[in-house]
Amino acid sequence: MMSRRYCTHRKHALTIVEVLIASTIAVFISVAIVYLLWSVARQQRVAFIEAQVARRADRIQDKIIDILRRASRNQVVPFSVSDAVPGQPSGKEVFFYRIIFRSGDNMPNQELRFNPTNRSIVYDPNINVANNEQRLDQAFANSNLTRLEYVWFAQGVLPTGAPDNSLILVQLEVNDQGLARRSWRNPSKRSNWVIATRTFAVNLRQY
Repeated sequence: MMSRRYCTHRKHALTIVEVLIASTIAVFISVAIVYLLWSVARQQRVAFIEAQVARRADRIQDKIIDILRRASRNQVVPFSVSDAVPGQPSGKEVFFYRIIFRSGDNMPNQELRFNPTNRSIVYDPNINVANNEQRLDQAFANSNLTRLEYVWFAQGVLPTGAPDNSLILVQLEVNDQGLARRSWRNPSKRSNWVIATRTFAVNLRQY
C-alpha cells in the first residue's frame, strides 16, 4: 500500500512593518551612496581649482621675476602717487600698481602695471610704442575658475630708512572667489575661498 505524502509550503507575506523597515534601510543606503559620490566629486573639484589657483600665482611670479631681473637698479623711475594702492595714508604710500624701469642707459622705458578694473598684470617693453603690451597671464585671461585679485609693487628700504632702488618688493594674490567651496549663505566670505598669495623680492642688476 502506497502512501502519498503531501508537503504544504506556507507563503510568508511581508507585514507593513517589515516593508517600512526594508524601505528605510534602502533609502539610507541610497542616500549614503549619493553623499559619498557627491563628496568625492566635490573634493576632486576643490583639488583641481586649488591647483589652478596655485599655478596662476606661480606663473605670474615667475614672469615678474624674469622681467625685473633684466632691470637696472640705476634706471628705476620713482613711483608715482597716482599709481598708489588706495587706502594708504597720504604722503606715506608704500604699495603701487605700477613700476617703470629701464634695462640700461639710453634704453626705452619699460613698465609693469596692474589694472584693478579688469584685474590684469601687463608688461610694456616700451611705453612710447602703442599696442605692444603683453598680458603676463594670458593663458588664464578667460578663465572663470581663478581671479587675479591684486599685484602690488614696493621699493626696498635701507636700514637708514632711505629708499633702496636695488630691491623691488612684490605682493600678489590669486583666488577662486569661493567657487570651489562656495557658501550659499554668504558667497563673499573669504574664509571659504581658495587663495594663493605670493610675496617676494627681486634684486635688480647693478648696472
